[in-house]
Amino acid sequence: MVAIHQDRVILVREEHPRWADPCWSIPSGMVESAETPAEGAVRELREETGVDVAAEDLRLASTSSVIAGGTTILAWNFAVELEVEPVLAVDDPDAVVQEARWVAITDAVERLRLHPWRPLSEPAIAILTGAAGSGTHWAFEHPQAHPTIAPTARG
Repeated sequence: MVAIHQDRVILVREEHPRWADPCWSIPSGMVESAETPAEGAVRELREETGVDVAAEDLRLASTSSVIAGGTTILAWNFAVELEVEPVLAVDDPDAVVQEARWVAITDAVERLRLHPWRPLSEPAIAILTGAAGSGTHWAFEHPQAHPTIAPTARG
C-alpha cells in the first residue's frame, strides 16, 4: 500500500525472518480468507501504521505476480492519497514491523531500492515515480528476476 500525503509517503521498517537485516518497505501483507484485496490492504495499513482508510478510497495502481518456492504469489498494489498526515502507531500482530515513518518520496525511493524482495519494491517505486501507468502488471519468474512489465491496453 502506497500511502501518500503531499510529498511524503509512509514506510515501515520490517525485521522479516526471510531477510538478513531489517529493511524499509511499504505497508503490505497477505489477504485473509474472507477479505477482498482492498479490504486486506486497508487492514494491513491499519495494523502496520495505525492509519485507517476506506477501501473505496484506494486506487488499484498495479498488480504483480512472482513464482517463489513453486507457488505463484499474486499482489494487488494499491495507492491512497491522504488529506491529512496522521500520527503513525504500529500494532502489527505478526511482530514484523518495528517502526512506521513518514518519508520524503525521493528518500523513500532510495530506501526501497535496497529492499531484497523486488516484487514488492519495484512496483512501489514505479507508483512513487510515475514510471508505470495505472493497471500495469509486473510478472517475476523468481524474486530476484527482472520483471516482465505489461502496461494496460488502451482503447
